[in-house]
Amino acid sequence: MTHGPAPSEGPRFFVPSRRPESRGVARAFRPTRAGPAGIVALVLLALGVVTAVQVITTLLGNPVRIVPYDQVARWLRTTTWDGDRALAVASALALLGLLLLLIALVPGRGRMVTLATGDPDLAVGVPRRTLSAVLTAAASHVDGVRHARARVHGWRADVRADTDLRDTAGVGERVRAAVERELDRLAPAHAMSVRVRTHGPS
Repeated sequence: MTHGPAPSEGPRFFVPSRRPESRGVARAFRPTRAGPAGIVALVLLALGVVTAVQVITTLLGNPVRIVPYDQVARWLRTTTWDGDRALAVASALALLGLLLLLIALVPGRGRMVTLATGDPDLAVGVPRRTLSAVLTAAASHVDGVRHARARVHGWRADVRADTDLRDTAGVGERVRAAVERELDRLAPAHAMSVRVRTHGPS
């Protein structure tokens, strides 16, 4: 006897996106780097405001000492290019630049899983939570499964199945087959691996 809600016909909603210029549907739902970009923009804005205030107040004859230029100039005069402090600052700036470059080039994890379609210019995505719910329903209706839960991480589906049967290996194989059938029906744009953990009676 199985437990859980009746199997659904598919995800409750999809998000289509037509992108004639796209080279592949996977790029349509690539997450943006709005957070890091916003931080960099705020830092540059702050530097611009400080510079503008310093220049304007200097032209008016009453400079505001926001930045201790005398100390900075003294440090620059007494520091050589091959000095430890100069190398430390240069290394820190280089690492910061490399970090920003990696953030810009490496895509983050999106909220949508791209599904394959017959149209190369049409991208269809399903939210990860919805896909997890669909796979959970598929695993829950396997004979012998008392409770199941699936989670999608990247291009991998992690499934936990609880059973009252002693044959946990057999239950695990049936759960894997059910989840893989559901994935074949939905046809993700990238192949997804399935990891099943089965817990029997204690």
